[in-house]
Amino acid sequence: MRWGCCGDSERLQAIAGAGYDYAESPVRALCIGKPVSDAQPFFDAARASRLSIEALNVFVSAEQPIVGPNVNEEDLRSHVHGLMARIEDLNTSIIVLGSGGARAIPEGWDPQTARDQFVSFCSLVADLVADTGLTIVIEPLAEAVCNYIHTVGEALDLADEVDRPEVAALADLYHMHMNDDPIENLAPVANRLKHVHLPVPTLPGVIDSDLTFDHSGYLAALKAGGYDDRISVEDNGRRFTDFDLQAKPVLDYLKQTWDSL
Repeated sequence: MRWGCCGDSERLQAIAGAGYDYAESPVRALCIGKPVSDAQPFFDAARASRLSIEALNVFVSAEQPIVGPNVNEEDLRSHVHGLMARIEDLNTSIIVLGSGGARAIPEGWDPQTARDQFVSFCSLVADLVADTGLTIVIEPLAEAVCNYIHTVGEALDLADEVDRPEVAALADLYHMHMNDDPIENLAPVANRLKHVHLPVPTLPGVIDSDLTFDHSGYLAALKAGGYDDRISVEDNGRRFTDFDLQAKPVLDYLKQTWDSL
């Protein structure tokens, strides 16, 4: 099991100091399509932290739709090539395909056509990253965030349709909670997942919030199903108020919870 935390340049040092195994950063940090010098502060921060950026998220921006009438395959192809050129020294293995703005189905657009386009994009990426060791993981998102792909089951079905080893699915407790996607459905499919997200837990006296998640039940389902890969803490809802002080207690709590199951 490897424990990671999501964060951009300014959080990498604190993520390392808190004892996480890796960081997960947004693709925008790579400044694809811009001079490589624009991304140098991120590369410098990663090097200084001595962390591997084993996962990247927000694969495609809303300005690069992958479904709908304005899909530009050459633009998307160029984006993937640009990403691959900039991760050589980051030890990246996982690219998270959340990208709610890019995959949202436009009003009036045929859902089946959108599905075909999504599968086509995943197949294109699979071709481009074949033999690199990269895995693209489809992330279910809350209905309030995106109108397409809301459950782990839907993500797995799409990965099955793509039918390429480079494309898999992700589970995220935050989005599962928001969509009432039952945690008990995880155990039978946990060994098919290639990445996992966790929201920041409520820790009395450290992180207080009215919104609570079933971290124990979620981790228990993953463990029962044989999941033993990466788990990234993602700060949905901006629950961290003092990252430098709170990052380590969160990691300690999650590790203790996992070990107790």
